[in-house]
Amino acid sequence: MNVAALAAKTPMAMGALAAIVLSFGGPTPAAHADPTGDFLAQARGQGIGIGRPDAALIEDAQEVCAMLDYQEQAYTYLNQRAGLDRAHAALFLQDSVQFYCPQFAPKLGPQ
Repeated sequence: MNVAALAAKTPMAMGALAAIVLSFGGPTPAAHADPTGDFLAQARGQGIGIGRPDAALIEDAQEVCAMLDYQEQAYTYLNQRAGLDRAHAALFLQDSVQFYCPQFAPKLGPQ
């Protein structure tokens, strides 16, 4: 009896056959999203951080999240550290929360 005929007769054999097929070249899992890359692309697409290193933008985003945790003034920080005006600081703040600290989204109010 061939494997296909056996698999057709018993559901357990069919499951085992499927497991073997998947382990030897079945579909690969979907690629995971890159939140850091997405964050950087979104911020730069908004005109934020042009000419600044990626690491500096990521550090600023994490600092913004820390400030929200302690209710500090993120706008002042972003103006002094990154030279962002209020409009760009607001965009950066939204981006930071979206990608690095979504638990603070309710503090931003309706978008």
